[in-house]
Amino acid sequence: MSEYISRRYTDKLDNRIIDITYDDIKALFHENEKDAKECEAITKDSYAGKNFYSDNPSNSRFEFYKEVLYRDPKTSGFIMQYPHGVVIRQAERNNYFRGENQIFSKSVPSLIRKLNQYNSESDKELYKLVADMRIAEFGMFLFEFDFVKNWAARYSDVLFEALAQHYGLETNWLDITNDFNVALFFATCYYDGTEKRWKPLTKEMTEKSEGTKYGMIFHIPQWQVSIQSMFNIAGQYSSSEDEKILINDVLPIGFQPFMRCHMQHGYGIKMMDEFPLQEDITFEKLRFRHSEKLSKEIYERMDQGRLIYPHEGLLDLLDVVETIKQSSTFTEDAFDYAFNKSTYYTDKTKCKKFLAESDILGNKKIIIGNTQPYHLSRQRRRRLDRMYEDFSIEKEYGIKLTTRMVYTPAGPDDH
Repeated sequence: MSEYISRRYTDKLDNRIIDITYDDIKALFHENEKDAKECEAITKDSYAGKNFYSDNPSNSRFEFYKEVLYRDPKTSGFIMQYPHGVVIRQAERNNYFRGENQIFSKSVPSLIRKLNQYNSESDKELYKLVADMRIAEFGMFLFEFDFVKNWAARYSDVLFEALAQHYGLETNWLDITNDFNVALFFATCYYDGTEKRWKPLTKEMTEKSEGTKYGMIFHIPQWQVSIQSMFNIAGQYSSSEDEKILINDVLPIGFQPFMRCHMQHGYGIKMMDEFPLQEDITFEKLRFRHSEKLSKEIYERMDQGRLIYPHEGLLDLLDVVETIKQSSTFTEDAFDYAFNKSTYYTDKTKCKKFLAESDILGNKKIIIGNTQPYHLSRQRRRRLDRMYEDFSIEKEYGIKLTTRMVYTPAGPDDH
């Protein structure tokens, strides 16, 4: 085992770049496979009704902790409530990753990158409103379909903000995965916008500059995320503005309509304040030298990207999504969603006036009224609903939806 693998979790936290070899990548790949098999075995046992109580019935408290802290997170299909919504979890692996196919100065969400193009605070806040209105319209577009309505009624919350990120809208979400193969795919391949498909990086592309010669893998262990999440929920990271502490909390997206998050073993960081991964000492920065051989190998291993982006219903409606991404016309509901999220504007009338007079979108005027920015014909809506008419999350993904009852002591007013 390489020196890198043996020292990974014990080094002092810092922001140095660690150069890894192809042998290190192979070791990470094998560790990822081992991790996946452990989750599959735990999930299988959970579905079969196995538990730790039967192994040691005399120490029920200890066994309960093992059930809650080990079995539940590693059981695929477990339903949990989080601050960002109710999520049907995928089995939790031991590590989280983000892959990038070149060296960037800042790894931040698309919305933060866009806002950095504006100099004034007022322009930034106006564009935030536009971005949030587009996200709201995307969410309302999703709920045009009976499939999505049924999902929300039967399974879990539809995390339309996180889904919007996966479909290219500007959001505060930064994609993270717990599958090393997925991270490595994004670190060694690129999307050809002309041919609208993924391709492996070529030598010509990687030799353009010093930054393009390398791929980057950001890594954080699961136990580190769990500790940060506990402190974050407990409010330990809140303080005065002068001593503001930033934290990149990794949140599960889980099983969602239209599969993309599921196939990517999707997690995300909802980064409201700019805190690039390059500055976050809790993430290791693993740099590797590109090669055409490695890129082609990963490209084929992931079935040319189909294991990450399979054919699914919404792909036939990407023209509608593209219209929403570029929209300047919004409904009142979308405006209300954006306004209620804003901490900058307090007067609706003035806010609408600022938007109407703004040139934040160049020559496109912002219009708020009763007209949706997209057109979805009845035929197209029915066609997608028919595709998912007999959909069962249990059959489609081979999971069982499970949860655990939590005992809440009776309060003084309870009888």
